[in-house]
Amino acid sequence: MNPMFSITGELRKVYSEHHVNRDTGEQTTKHRIQILGEIPLRDSDGTKEDMVTLTIDNPADYRDLVKETITVPFGFFAPAKGNVVTFVPKGSRPLLVSA
Repeated sequence: MNPMFSITGELRKVYSEHHVNRDTGEQTTKHRIQILGEIPLRDSDGTKEDMVTLTIDNPADYRDLVKETITVPFGFFAPAKGNVVTFVPKGSRPLLVSA
């Protein structure tokens, strides 16, 4: 199945963030990747570089791909006005882009 949305760029960072719920004290961990890519400019023929941070399920799938160009499917939703959450769907794996 081909995803409707995918992103291609250089994988720059794989990291984990630990969060503690202030009410319950429960600790959770979110794994994230950062991808640097070129975004086309709306009113010109040029591009700009932009960093995108995506939540992932399994960081082990990405650690050996840092500094490589990859493609991953992604999803997004807006839980609140002005806040967009981006993620790689569970079970998705990165594809290495050959040069």
